[in-house]
Amino acid sequence: MDLHSVLDWLQHTGWAVGLKQSDFMFPLVEGSHILSLSFSVGMVMILDMRLLRISFRSQRVSLMMQQLMPWTLTGFGVMMVTGLLLFAAQAVKVYGNTFFRIKVILMVLAGLNALYYQLKYYPKMAEWEQGSTPVGARIIAVLSLVFWFGVIACGRTMAYEL
Repeated sequence: MDLHSVLDWLQHTGWAVGLKQSDFMFPLVEGSHILSLSFSVGMVMILDMRLLRISFRSQRVSLMMQQLMPWTLTGFGVMMVTGLLLFAAQAVKVYGNTFFRIKVILMVLAGLNALYYQLKYYPKMAEWEQGSTPVGARIIAVLSLVFWFGVIACGRTMAYEL
């Protein structure tokens, strides 16, 4: 069975057809996706701005991360679930969309970027957070902003290619 057949099957499952045809559920899922994206990525951007020392300079990065990460991860979870539901409703068309593919690549890069930060800089944050942010952590913050702006731009642009 090839990928196209799997995607076709997925978008023709009863729940995916029901979601796509619903005058209530599709907009609710789409709206939840956009709101949770705003919430999750907004929190990430606040942390990135702090790492770049553009905002919240007097706040400790570790304290901000401790307070914002549960909200960020919750928003990200809702964003992923609703994104998968939206994908399933139009799987063949969405998969063929160039902006969707770029969006997925950017999300993977954003995830790898965050993972690298967690492994390389987070364990030693107490040593540097009161002084200047290491150059590597600032580069990670800039890349995070670029990747997430790209994800949002591609997500918005997808609608014009569908």
